[in-house]
Amino acid sequence: MATVFMKWLETTPGAYDQGIRLLTLNKLHLLKERIAAQMVHPGDRVLEIGCGTGTLSVLMGRGGARVTGVDASPWMLAEARDKVAAEGVTDQVTLLDMDATVLTDHFGSGSFDVIVSTLVFSELFDDERRFVLEECRTLLAPGGRLIIADEVIPHRLLSRLVYYLVRGPLVLITWLLTRTTTHPLKRLPTELTTAGFETQPLLSYLGSSLVLYEATLPTETQPETAAEEREGIATCCLPCAIQSVVGRDTATSELPPGVIGRLHHHLTVRTLLTDLWGLFFRIVPPYPKVRPGLYAVGQPDPNSPVLVTGNFDLTVRRVVRAIDGQVDAWLLVADSAGINVWCAAGGRYFTAEKVIAAVKSSHLAEVARHRALILPQLCANGVDGWQVREQTGWGVHWGPARAEDIPAYLAARRKKTEAMRWVRFPLKDRLEMVTATLGFYGLIILLPVLLFWRSLFWPVAASLVGLSYFYAVVHPWLPGRDGLLKSIPLALIALTGLLAYTWLWNPLPLPRLFNWAVGLTGLSVFIGAELQGMSPLMRGEQANWSWEAVIGVALGLIYWLLPMGLGWR
Repeated sequence: MATVFMKWLETTPGAYDQGIRLLTLNKLHLLKERIAAQMVHPGDRVLEIGCGTGTLSVLMGRGGARVTGVDASPWMLAEARDKVAAEGVTDQVTLLDMDATVLTDHFGSGSFDVIVSTLVFSELFDDERRFVLEECRTLLAPGGRLIIADEVIPHRLLSRLVYYLVRGPLVLITWLLTRTTTHPLKRLPTELTTAGFETQPLLSYLGSSLVLYEATLPTETQPETAAEEREGIATCCLPCAIQSVVGRDTATSELPPGVIGRLHHHLTVRTLLTDLWGLFFRIVPPYPKVRPGLYAVGQPDPNSPVLVTGNFDLTVRRVVRAIDGQVDAWLLVADSAGINVWCAAGGRYFTAEKVIAAVKSSHLAEVARHRALILPQLCANGVDGWQVREQTGWGVHWGPARAEDIPAYLAARRKKTEAMRWVRFPLKDRLEMVTATLGFYGLIILLPVLLFWRSLFWPVAASLVGLSYFYAVVHPWLPGRDGLLKSIPLALIALTGLLAYTWLWNPLPLPRLFNWAVGLTGLSVFIGAELQGMSPLMRGEQANWSWEAVIGVALGLIYWLLPMGLGWR
């Protein structure tokens, strides 16, 4: 059973426990009870990574363990604190708002006898998992144990088939609701072994897709050697996603350990196909994205600048295109859920925590000699630069608004001109964004028309496309700073065109003219209100959804009631 849907459950902490029980058929709770009853003992110093709503922390605290639970979600922690207080274990359980990648900044070596994690490692990317495992190795006392219960891909063919059949729809639903996903573990035992642990699976449920592992450190191994052994880990090759975006230099052996690969701007059939998909269906999930981590562009050295960006592949490609051949730099790709940095930062998908995790898990400090990060100016709405500075020791500099200005910005010693600070929305960008948006909204509107009102398909399609591109062209000159307000003159223009068409070319009966007038008014409101999300100069389209619903209901009532009153039906 896939647990990816827990990402949506995390948005409603009050319903999380019940939802996760249903999702895992209560098997995860059974694993938590086993961990608390049989694997954690009174007096143990326990760290729970990703404590969520605190169910396991409470169980272990009631058993006499001294538990420290950490989680990066303040909403989940609020639920956990209520639960700890209600169960009367506040003396045994301490809860902290903390990301898994900063544990060793807050706890010393050998601080815990047991480290526990449930459904956390499947939320991390490869580099993040390796880094957190190194932290666990450092934090465990001699003879300590690491206990992990998580989602894995089953080995048996039939179980794997059933797993993917169940997981597929849940992935799509979760992505549509939360723009996030999980990464079922493929090689966790191997990763644990590489990190220096001896591992054994203890129990599995749900067709071997939910597995409980126990890992221990060999007694002769010292935690301090984890960093030394990490240097022997072979660097990973670029994933398929990045191959469809930018070129990869196969001579990665010259790169420092931990650097994923070397990126360069390179046009291929695959990149062109990716461009076409991004042009028409950019906002349709799953979004093409790049594996987070550290990359080289050109021939950077320890003194080269470090640029930070999100993992939306179009963003990465445009940054690489802007600097390849002009700047030798390190490119740190942080997890932004495959969304562009501005939207991701505004939607809390690209945050200071994500940047901190990227800095630490990539071991950037071992690659660059300086301590300066250059972040996109457009993510400043959601990334707390001071938090990044305090938790990493790296200074934060806000780069230019557009990627093509990066070479000039660096040549000027990180000084921005006034033009570099301003966001522009020229006709080219407006046409591009309308095309990308139409790919999604066209499916929403035209597919039902094709299925139920086939004779109207081409007129509606022409109206939708024509009004959308007209809106893109005249957008700066339509009055109003909100898409809903701009839809009023857009509707008036559309109705004027309808009247001109009827008068000059094709006179329509009054009932049909009325129907088209209502339809064009509805399309104009939809286009103005929804396409405002394409503009960097206005609020997101979500701000208009309630008004769109009210206007839609009003137009529907007019469409049905007025003809009846006039005797047209």
